[in-house]
Amino acid sequence: MLIDLEVGGVYVPPIGQALLLALPIFLLLDWILRRLGVLRFVWHEALFEGALYACVCATLILVMGA
Repeated sequence: MLIDLEVGGVYVPPIGQALLLALPIFLLLDWILRRLGVLRFVWHEALFEGALYACVCATLILVMGA
């Protein structure tokens, strides 16, 4: 079950929690992919990073819902 948080009087819905939690995970994955040189083979780096962030967010939402 998803839990609604209140931080300093500000309501943070579960989707916002997933988006905030996905950011450090995405930054870590991005750093690893850059160090391994994987991004050299990507056609459009910004689109790839956006899709990677969306995948991380979707995964977190699925895990949080279970």
